[in-house]
Amino acid sequence: MKRFFSIIALAVIALSVACQPPPPAKHYPVQAEVIAVDAPKKLITVKHGDIPGLMPAMTMQYVVAEPKQIATLQPGDKITADLVVSEGRGQLEQIVLVSKADAKP
Repeated sequence: MKRFFSIIALAVIALSVACQPPPPAKHYPVQAEVIAVDAPKKLITVKHGDIPGLMPAMTMQYVVAEPKQIATLQPGDKITADLVVSEGRGQLEQIVLVSKADAKP
């Protein structure tokens, strides 16, 4: 009988954990330089500065929420964006072109 109640208790705990909503998404401002754009795959590779509270400066590939926001970007462009992290995944939103890459002669 004790084993039965233990199993019931574990089932109740498992169901209560499974029914909880995910934690809210966290937003981080990002300033970056575009390294590569893969619009069909909704990906952009950027070299970004430190993201306080999340990670140091590095070059990373991110999924973008709206592919049309990266359609005209090219390597060397400077952007700002909102990195939204939810359930262990991040994506860039609200991408803004700050300056175009220098034209090569």
